[in-house]
Amino acid sequence: MASNNSTSLKKRVLIVDDEPAVRRTVRGALESSGFECAESENGVSALAWLEENHVDVVIADYHMPIMSGLTLLERVTSTFNGKMPRVILLSGVIEEKHKHKAMGLGAYAIIDKPCNFRELVEKVNEALDF
Repeated sequence: MASNNSTSLKKRVLIVDDEPAVRRTVRGALESSGFECAESENGVSALAWLEENHVDVVIADYHMPIMSGLTLLERVTSTFNGKMPRVILLSGVIEEKHKHKAMGLGAYAIIDKPCNFRELVEKVNEALDF
């Protein structure tokens, strides 16, 4: 049965970053491209939110207090075993060895900050088609 609620057809993205300005700008870019977004300020609150809610993609900052984006990726991978959302990491500075570790853990992409919002939207769309 078709629903009249168009938001049910939108793909959902969780934005995890300790900087409110970054969350706002990423959310603006994604919502203007038709995505439904939620926000979390750290990895711990993101995991709690994911226990109760479904998203298609998680965009997480690599460097955050409380829980890094890499640790969040590890937890999402182990907790949601097979039904996990795609994870895209954002980072201003990340060593090559950490990039390899993140990709080995299942990160879909790592995008440098400040990010090109067109590239970010393209990566989210690619992750959904993957």
